[in-house]
Amino acid sequence: MKNQLLFIALLFQFFGVNGQVQNGLVREQNSGKKPVAGAQVIFTDATPSSSDQLGNFRLVFSGKKAGDLIFLKEIAKKGYEIVNERELQVLKIGNDNKLGKDIILAKAGALDAAKKGYYDISDKALWASFNKEKNAFQQQLKNAQISQETYLVKFDTLYDQLERQQKSLDALADVFARVNFDDVSEEYKKAFELFEVGKIDDALVLLEKVNLLKRTKNRLQERKRIDNAANALAQQKSENKKGIKEDIQGLQLQSQLYVLTFQIEKAEKLYDQMVRIDSTDLEILIDAAKFYRNNHRYNKGLKVNALVATHPKAEAWQIAIAIGQLGEMYSRIGNLTAALEAFTRSYEIEKLLIKKDSTSSFYKFNLSTTYQFLGNTYSALGNLEKAMTFYEQFNVLDKELYAAYPENVDFKRGLTISYQNLGMIYSALGNLPQAMTFFEEYNLLMKELYAAYPQNVDFKSGLSTSYQFLGNTYSALGNLPQAMTFYEQYNVLEKELYAVYPQNVDFKSGLSTSYQFLGNTYSA
Repeated sequence: MKNQLLFIALLFQFFGVNGQVQNGLVREQNSGKKPVAGAQVIFTDATPSSSDQLGNFRLVFSGKKAGDLIFLKEIAKKGYEIVNERELQVLKIGNDNKLGKDIILAKAGALDAAKKGYYDISDKALWASFNKEKNAFQQQLKNAQISQETYLVKFDTLYDQLERQQKSLDALADVFARVNFDDVSEEYKKAFELFEVGKIDDALVLLEKVNLLKRTKNRLQERKRIDNAANALAQQKSENKKGIKEDIQGLQLQSQLYVLTFQIEKAEKLYDQMVRIDSTDLEILIDAAKFYRNNHRYNKGLKVNALVATHPKAEAWQIAIAIGQLGEMYSRIGNLTAALEAFTRSYEIEKLLIKKDSTSSFYKFNLSTTYQFLGNTYSALGNLEKAMTFYEQFNVLDKELYAAYPENVDFKRGLTISYQNLGMIYSALGNLPQAMTFFEEYNLLMKELYAAYPQNVDFKSGLSTSYQFLGNTYSALGNLPQAMTFYEQYNVLEKELYAVYPQNVDFKSGLSTSYQFLGNTYSA
């Protein structure tokens, strides 16, 4: 017995000197914080661990100290999928021996089902708001309150907003599907329940009545007071942090509902005020930068991303992402020279991060995305040979990621995009046989993704596009019967997409294009 106690004491002494213990928890999404047992948790530089019956697990990191970054490698539990994988990718060793985030899992298929449901709800809300605004413009025209010219300008602006928001619906539905209602405020739950039954105006009234901006401001001021207090309790800090997070989640929902009801100016004002409340809060800046970029407020997005890139508390990977987003926005406003400079800066930072930790899938994925953007920019500048170089590096890195993590959907999707880009660049260079090889790889992977996730609209649309590329390439090679086969498959999928989402402009346009290619091929 004495020897056992001595061994345990030595073990704790060893880990205290040479490693850092981080205790974590695995929970099921939207279950009232129900623990999940038997989930394998693997982080770089830590001994793999599994969650017990209470969902608890223990990681011991060798060669790490408080404040060091740690990287997720894999979380596996049969019959489950990870809900919050993105926020688990990079964490910091905490001083309190607690992993910074709980691991949230959902039953396999639950996320796709929720995403489909939220896509439908959001699509209906978007069209209802569009028709409401359109009818209001028509009534103004009828009452001679506006001229025909003014009506046409207003309608064109409204329809442009509709098309932009439709293109972002898939991403928004994914965000909604990943919300864990065990970790949001009561106001958020009530507002979201109203949204789910189509009562968006009521949801907004509820959120506006709470005045989340004012509450966020008060809690941020309280955080400064707690941080400066010598005798502040850990519980006070924890409650304050939780409150700020809940308020920001509520503001995000309020903004998303404003956008769905064509009140983008109100959503923009929310983020303007959040930045004014505390322009030094890194979390607020990152969230605002994302909103400005996604909603085409590029002047503000450029300014806020620049603040993130120079923030004293920003990690190198956050700086690289912020600079990469600067490149994206410069690309969208047509300043390709500035975009290329930003993507190159992001690339240089990410290369250094990879040198420091060559095993981090998170760093590799970010670098592969930058390769893609560099390829896109050189392609837009007309330098196809240079673009090909980066597309090839993009492809190599995504092959590595997919080989190491074959179950990771993001890595597999990234690999499909790399094949698509290579096919397009070889096609533009006139090397059709090589282009065909890449389009076939693209098609094969999209078939697998769609077979595994038949409810995923993005995968179905991607498979449809792969058939289009194959048809185009066979047509250019003079093999019209084979081209016809792929155009027919392209047409079938576009019919199905349009039947399910008759209001989606892209799907209606895709169906129209499929008929055009079929007609051209039969004619030839």
